Amino acid sequence: MLKQLGDFLAPASLQFDLAAAMVALVALVFSIWSFRHQRRISIETLRIQRDNDVIKWTDGVIETLVGIEFLLRNRARYSDAQDFSAKRDDFLAALSAVIDQGRLYFPNFARDVIEPAEQPPPQSSDAVLDHLVDIYDLVKDLDSRHPETIEKARRLLLLRKRAFMARAQSEVEPQRRLRFLKAYS
Repeated sequence: MLKQLGDFLAPASLQFDLAAAMVALVALVFSIWSFRHQRRISIETLRIQRDNDVIKWTDGVIETLVGIEFLLRNRARYSDAQDFSAKRDDFLAALSAVIDQGRLYFPNFARDVIEPAEQPPPQSSDAVLDHLVDIYDLVKDLDSRHPETIEKARRLLLLRKRAFMARAQSEVEPQRRLRFLKAYS
């Protein structure tokens, strides 16, 4: 009697086994998809955190560069060459500080005056900090007694500031954020 009952239920048992296997397969596929999706979100979250740090640093750089620009633009306000030099040196100190802070995000750059302990991997000559070192070198020897030199330096500063901003923007990739938001909204 048990044998007859077993023979009778065998096809149903096979169907249950196949159904269980299908459920397991669907669960595996969903699990893989979910893992990849979560991984993409985690990676993008890390990128956004880095971008936010770089944006905050860039904001400080912009304030310093605009300060230098206005110093050069308003050079006539400084009646004494020593006043101009003192203000210039204050901005150079601020620029030097943001260059050093930028090493957290961009550790290797061609114009670095501090030799690294190890040989860094080769990097393009278009490193973000190289633009700031160029600006530092442009401003460091300016003298208020030479207005034509200051005006020329101011025009160069604007071009170098624009190059810095373009390079900083390419680091952050604002369009990537928009694509990510569109994909997950």
